[in-house]
Amino acid sequence: MYCPQCGAQNEDNSWHCVRCGAALRRGGQKDAAPLPAEPPQSLYYGAQPPRVPNYLVHSILCTLFCCMPFGVVAIVYAAGVNTKLAAGDYAGAQRSSRSAQNWFLTSVFCGLVGGLAYFGFMIFFARAPWI
Repeated sequence: MYCPQCGAQNEDNSWHCVRCGAALRRGGQKDAAPLPAEPPQSLYYGAQPPRVPNYLVHSILCTLFCCMPFGVVAIVYAAGVNTKLAAGDYAGAQRSSRSAQNWFLTSVFCGLVGGLAYFGFMIFFARAPWI
């Protein structure tokens, strides 16, 4: 079925257009009655789908300031969260969110440990009597 407003192709049983969100008519007929305003929520039985944090901003900041290799992995997982949510894969989005959070925290930990080790060596070698 094609949307009468934007022309996007939708599934035949769609309630709203996937591109513009306009209400679709049954069977693509112009004289058919419009569908009800709210489609039934079969997966969550009327409840809102869960909000899944994507940790994208955290991952980008960790890539810049903490540990680049682990931060890049966190960015990849964080970018996958929104893609999976848009596809309706909430379980996959939650897995990607947890993975992004784990890599983000690993990046922070490695950045802190590396920074402390760097400053420790600098202080030690600055005060070394043999230099």
